[in-house]
Amino acid sequence: MKRFVVVVLLCFAFSTLYSQKAPSKKEQKAQQVTALQVSALKNEGNKAFAIKDYKTALAKYESAMAIWGNQPADYAMIYSMGTCAYSLNDMPKALKYFDMSIAAGQNLDMAYQYKGCVMQARKDTVAYIRTLKEGLAKVPKSIALKSSLSKYYDAEGDKHYHKAIEILKYATGQVNAGKYSSSDKAFKAENERARKELNDALKLYNSGLELTPSEEHIKKAKSNCVTQLQMLI
Repeated sequence: MKRFVVVVLLCFAFSTLYSQKAPSKKEQKAQQVTALQVSALKNEGNKAFAIKDYKTALAKYESAMAIWGNQPADYAMIYSMGTCAYSLNDMPKALKYFDMSIAAGQNLDMAYQYKGCVMQARKDTVAYIRTLKEGLAKVPKSIALKSSLSKYYDAEGDKHYHKAIEILKYATGQVNAGKYSSSDKAFKAENERARKELNDALKLYNSGLELTPSEEHIKKAKSNCVTQLQMLI
């Protein structure tokens, strides 16, 4: 019985092997022609890209991709397609090609940077931060991704800090105008509002400094924030 099974399997293997016929001369010729066309289009795209003619470059690359066939994907070209589309302000195409690069694990640092820029162009802050964080998870040593995320934390920290200062100015003005004293509940409530904003700012500044420890603006902003917290009643 075992011998019978082995024979059947061998027959199946041979029948499969012979069913996979080698391409005919005509098919081989067609494949060679296609490969030459792809190569020519790609070279034309590269020349246009080199002189920053992004519209022509993208058109040539996309024409090459349309007839690419079963050749191995050229992710360097796909990444270039993304940069062309971004330069032409075609954000949907840019996102498509950068996502293809990312999915293939190709040129991850720059692909994530560009994808972040696409999200900024869309004014999608949530997606922008998510993109930066995903990029850093894949490329933890990326200076550019760290810097971009740090700048975001810095800017958000500043918003909370300045809001706290405005709250304190208002509360002090109310005391100076005699509308309530520094011991009143109303003043203490404003004080606590300012404290919350300062603590939120401090968390954001700390997040920024974890990414860029030598950033002087964040260090100074954090110092000012700590000083304001210590001055609160």
